[in-house]
Amino acid sequence: MSPPDIVPEARRASTVPEARRASTVPEARQAGTVPEARRAGTVPEARQANTTDLDIVGGRLLDPAQGIDARTTISVRGGRIAGVGDLPAATADVPGVSHYGIEPDEHCLGHGVTTAVDAGSAGAQTFTGLRRYVIDRSRTDILAFLNIAVQGMITNLVGELEDIRWASPEQAIARAREHPDVIVGIKVRLGYQMVGADPAPALRLARQAADTLGLPLMVHVIDMRPGLAWLLPRLNRGDIVTHCFHGNEGGILDDRGRVLPTALRGREKGVLFDVGHGVGSFDYRVARAAVSQGFAPDTVSSDLHAHNVGGPVFDQATTLSKLLHVGMTLDDVIRASTSAPALAIRREDAIGALAVGRNADLSILELRAGHWELPDAAGQTEVVERLLVPRMVIKAGQADAASSPTAGSDTAGASQ
Repeated sequence: MSPPDIVPEARRASTVPEARRASTVPEARQAGTVPEARRAGTVPEARQANTTDLDIVGGRLLDPAQGIDARTTISVRGGRIAGVGDLPAATADVPGVSHYGIEPDEHCLGHGVTTAVDAGSAGAQTFTGLRRYVIDRSRTDILAFLNIAVQGMITNLVGELEDIRWASPEQAIARAREHPDVIVGIKVRLGYQMVGADPAPALRLARQAADTLGLPLMVHVIDMRPGLAWLLPRLNRGDIVTHCFHGNEGGILDDRGRVLPTALRGREKGVLFDVGHGVGSFDYRVARAAVSQGFAPDTVSSDLHAHNVGGPVFDQATTLSKLLHVGMTLDDVIRASTSAPALAIRREDAIGALAVGRNADLSILELRAGHWELPDAAGQTEVVERLLVPRMVIKAGQADAASSPTAGSDTAGASQ
């Protein structure tokens, strides 16, 4: 299982998502049809001047004329079909519920994650689209933290709460009550890029929604001003700090590399600390220092999304391998990606353990010895000597081979 931002923000996703990671599939990509302007054949000259280059990814393509019925990619260039099949190296903009979106079954289930948690891709006014076009159409089980911003994370052009009027506790509460089977918490991103220099109004409104619902609050803390010493006293038992090992200013270490007393006090009162690797939120130096001082994360999540699936994250198993590398034990990383996140989202009675009578959701991993160069999210690359490689995934009793690892290069190896 991949926890949020866990999923995989969910994910993932991953998550989802900040996938569980963030994972999105728009209607046009699922319907299996190609709109008129993109059909095979000639395009009138009068229409070519305003054509859009795009790639339609991951839907079911039905083309009776060519006998095609398959999940594939259609590439459009200059008003003409440029290819049907693999995505070209340089892709155009791919539409989705969020700019973070990825295909959950390809990148989560296909890499050994049977349940992913999206970490705030959608808000109250976009969640029904996430559910209809992603959650309900995926073999991967997807749960979600609902963004307190009603639009969610639809773009990186503007911070979702630079204008606090986008935050609506009332709408978040109503939407979560409509979808109690999949909404497991409230998400707020408090980086200055999302809320400006003062995170207090956004936190207050997110806190209101979470407390009314009796659900955990997940807080994105990277680039947050004024810092953890301000935030942690305002969090409750069961709330989640994600991106806990980022290397930017305002992290969990002091100037001497020691874990901050405020972080220790936060853990003592029950605040949970999640990795949320992401594209800029995992630093080997910070993770190694924290783990060596006994401050391992409660949950390990990839924060897998469109901007890091090709690196530095790759997948959940690679993220777990990095935590092994900085000093966590195998037992601890497995716990932090299965039973611990299940407990964090209050679904421990249904997922996170191989209990008799539950759905047969299993991942078979190989622990491979060798040498792999893996990057963190701070621009550093280290040689990892143990790599967890997904080999088979079983979802509700249906077994499939998992995708081969995409991270690093092996110079020598043996399996365990």
